[in-house]
Amino acid sequence: MEMANVFRVQDSEILARHQANINASLAHRLEVARASRNECLVALLEREQQQLGVERNRGNGLSALVWRLSQWWHEWMEAIAIHSQLSVEQVSVNGAIFWYAYDPQTGKALYAESESEVLDWIEQNHLGR
Repeated sequence: MEMANVFRVQDSEILARHQANINASLAHRLEVARASRNECLVALLEREQQQLGVERNRGNGLSALVWRLSQWWHEWMEAIAIHSQLSVEQVSVNGAIFWYAYDPQTGKALYAESESEVLDWIEQNHLGR
């Protein structure tokens, strides 16, 4: 085997390991951002993930259309997941503060005068899990 071919093989292996490390790090950072519900950071990391996907797909010859369809699928599944989560909002009506909680999975909703009432309701109904 020629020395130039040995270097190309080693370089491609190093590049593959490097890309795997970047992807693993990005996946971990995205998981942590989602767990902490940091939507701004999640959006930035998803954009970074998309950019890395574009470069990776260019390198291995995948069709741009296939890549875009997979991105749309991912975005659609994320939207479905977000809309199926328990939501709690603070509402102000004529200066009075109320709390509204809604669980789309069960269809249960609650208007309450205090945050603690909402938390008790969530615990009693085993919601948001």
